[in-house]
Amino acid sequence: MVEDAARYGGRVAFTVRAKKKAFKHDAGRLADSPGVRRNVVKRPDSTEERSYGHNVGGPGSGEEGFDGAQFKAMVDAAGGDVAAAVHTWLTATGRLDPDAVIVGLEIRAWKPRED
Repeated sequence: MVEDAARYGGRVAFTVRAKKKAFKHDAGRLADSPGVRRNVVKRPDSTEERSYGHNVGGPGSGEEGFDGAQFKAMVDAAGGDVAAAVHTWLTATGRLDPDAVIVGLEIRAWKPRED
């Protein structure tokens, strides 16, 4: 999926699940998920699911999704491990504790419509 997004000019978004305390910011904070609290799912096991990439630049920016080629480069740098690439991005951007364990990951890819 990641390779196809890169090859065909697609976009990538993902949802990550980790312990709530592993996230550096409260859900919905601008520093975490551009103020979009609706992309957070709290679980009874003290984990949260948070979505990234739906609107990378914040509300109204028009930057929907990560560039497929750039996302693939992150995955390649992580030895082909998508979860490791996501973990690296989350920690490098100050969203997740470096020692955090990702317990769930969903990757979505699409090709934008050409209207």
